Amino acid sequence: MGRMKEEFMEMRMQEQEQLITNQNNLKMKKVEEAVMVKETKEETLKRLFLANGLVKEDVHKDPRGFVIIKRSGIDKIVSRQNIQVAYEPVTMTPEWVVLRATASMRTGTGEHDVRNMMSFGEASDSNLMGGAKKFPVAMAEKRAMSRVVLKIAGFYEQGVFGQDELAD
Repeated sequence: MGRMKEEFMEMRMQEQEQLITNQNNLKMKKVEEAVMVKETKEETLKRLFLANGLVKEDVHKDPRGFVIIKRSGIDKIVSRQNIQVAYEPVTMTPEWVVLRATASMRTGTGEHDVRNMMSFGEASDSNLMGGAKKFPVAMAEKRAMSRVVLKIAGFYEQGVFGQDELAD
């Protein structure tokens, strides 16, 4: 009986040592991945532009210091990433239109590998110019789409905006 107990205890100790080793290896791997993922803003933007098939004509560098993706670029991102966007009216009055846009995008092959994002688009006489004043719902939709697509695709966190978002 004593020998079996010793063998059992030795086996348990080996299992615990293996578990600790595995946990340490996993921690090291996470640290290595975190170090490897470090990119400059420029590198991240270049990677995102290439991954989404964006070309020079899809992008505008604003003199105020930020990057603007034109409507053609937004449409390419939606297509390349297979992003699904749904809209819901929040406020619809003659003075003010607000739409909520919800987007989803697959991030892997598993059933739970989905990223979801939500944003809003608004339009009123005070933030529309010219002919756009006649179409506040369409402008709110375009702004909501630009924002939610750029957020879900990782551009917003890099300071990139959509052309439809600018009032001037």
